[in-house]
Amino acid sequence: MKDLRIWLVHDWLTGMRGGEKVLLELVKLFPRSRIATLVHAKGTTHPEIDRRVERVSFLNRMPGVAKGWRNYLPLYPAAVRSLKLDGERCDAVISVSHAVAKGVRAPRGVPHICYCLTPMRYIWGMEDQYVSRWSWKRAALMAVRPYLRNFDVQNEGVTEFVVLSEAVQERVRKRYGRESRIVYPGIDIKTKWQLEPRDGNPGLSAGDSDFYLMVSALVPYKRIDLAVEAFAQTGRKLVVIGKGPELGRLKKLARKGKGTKHIEFLGWQSDESILRHYQQCKAFIFPGEEDFGLTVVEAQACGKPVIAYGAGGALETVTNETGLFFSEQTVEGLIGAIEQFERKHFDVATIRQNAMRFTWEGFREGMMAAVNDVVAVPLRGVAEQHSGRLCVKPDERPR
Repeated sequence: MKDLRIWLVHDWLTGMRGGEKVLLELVKLFPRSRIATLVHAKGTTHPEIDRRVERVSFLNRMPGVAKGWRNYLPLYPAAVRSLKLDGERCDAVISVSHAVAKGVRAPRGVPHICYCLTPMRYIWGMEDQYVSRWSWKRAALMAVRPYLRNFDVQNEGVTEFVVLSEAVQERVRKRYGRESRIVYPGIDIKTKWQLEPRDGNPGLSAGDSDFYLMVSALVPYKRIDLAVEAFAQTGRKLVVIGKGPELGRLKKLARKGKGTKHIEFLGWQSDESILRHYQQCKAFIFPGEEDFGLTVVEAQACGKPVIAYGAGGALETVTNETGLFFSEQTVEGLIGAIEQFERKHFDVATIRQNAMRFTWEGFREGMMAAVNDVVAVPLRGVAEQHSGRLCVKPDERPR
């Protein structure tokens, strides 16, 4: 079934983040796949992704779209509808969607699986995490929100929803009235994230340093500002890897209190550098509410505990034996969790074992099962086919 001809649809390809890592695994799983997307900035993701892009929307010709695609939000529905997927060489469509990719029109008679990263967060009650309440951007968002919501709930063209966490599963049920199966993303334990001992070391740690770590796009909903303020107040050392529009504001916050010499922004780093920082940090800081949080799994694969806000996907990827949660998403809440962490001991082997629950091997098995299901069953209408679909978790997959 790996010879299936698949159209892969992604919202936009402007950087290598969690959704793009999912897309890359699908490209590897289906060697004959082709990619359609709203915006494609060549060289920003992965060569294997670049080589597969065959369709882009009219947005790709807009001024400054490679960096300012967010400014074209009202045009997203029309842009995804403009993507023409030919059906002569297509067995299935898989959309990887956190915005409008699931709204693509599949060729007639071709099943469409939506791997839903989340319903659009910034139109369904999480607006405060993206734009300030008292700003022109917020006013503009409120003006187009009814139109975007109306488009977002139109999912009759989706044969089956697959989601990456229980948190997203509940959102899909609430917003779309659809059931889904869970297929977790993860890490590749056979290559980069090796979990076997090496050099006589029982874990992957290259020796703890004195810093805490964040690896993240620098955007508002990640709540990196909480971490920067907390570490600026306490004088503890924080290393931030990532880039994004929040960098200037975060650097200003870091200059307050004791943060000037203790908070370091490294920009984006190579995979090797990120791995080394995972291995050497004291703990990984995760103050935002994420749908899954792949970096949390990567940190645990290196035997490092996580200090996370107790909401969203972190509740599925972190346990009381592998990290600490703080319940109030405030600077004080995070500081309290850090102080508690520094009085507690964590077992490296237990942390690493928890990360092994989330692997790309398991992702590939789950996605192949989902595709096999929809390709093998003739289309009879969404409601008839999938009204009783069970949600499959990794430990429940048939072997």
